[in-house]
Amino acid sequence: MLAGLEKPTKGQVIINGKHIEKLGEDELVRFRRENVGFIFQSFHLIGTMNALENVALPLMFRGEPRSTRMQKADRMLSKVGLNAHKKHMPNQMSGGQQQRVGVARALVADSDIIFADEPTGNLDSHTSEEVMRLMRRVVTEQGKTLVMVTHDDHLAEYADRVFHIIDGKIVKIDVNTHDTAKNE
Repeated sequence: MLAGLEKPTKGQVIINGKHIEKLGEDELVRFRRENVGFIFQSFHLIGTMNALENVALPLMFRGEPRSTRMQKADRMLSKVGLNAHKKHMPNQMSGGQQQRVGVARALVADSDIIFADEPTGNLDSHTSEEVMRLMRRVVTEQGKTLVMVTHDDHLAEYADRVFHIIDGKIVKIDVNTHDTAKNE
C-alpha cells in the first residue's frame, strides 16, 4: 500500500502530502518512477544485462540519456563495492553481489523512499549482515527512507523503528537505538 501497489480498504496513505490511495494508475506509475526504489528478495536482475546496465535501467525509464545513466550507475556500483564486477552478468556473480546490484539499482535514481521486501532472504547470514550494513550506510549517507519487510528479528535491529503487524494491524512499535560501532 505504501508504494501504491495495493489500495487500502479503508484509511489513507499519505506520502509527502500526497494521498497515494487517491491516485489513478498513471499517476501511481509516475509517483513510483519519481519517488520510489525497490529491492527484492530474489534480486530480479535482467539476465541478459550486465551489472552496470541493470543498475542504469530505472534511469532509462526516466528518460535520462545513456551516457548520464551509465555514469550514475558506475558511481553507484562503486559505492556498493562492485568496481570489479560492473561488466559481469548476473550468473557470473554470487548472491551477495547480485543483491548489491539490486541495492545500487534501487538507489541510483535518487529516490526518496526505498522499499525492501525480505532483501536478504536468499543470502547466508554473513552476506545478509554485509548487505544490511551497506544498505544502512548508503541510506543514511543519502538521507533516504528505507521501509523493509522482514520476518527476521535480527535484521529488524538495523531499523530505527520496527512496526509489528499481525493480521494487517500494527500491534506494537519499537524504537531502536543503534550502536554505531556495530552498524557501520
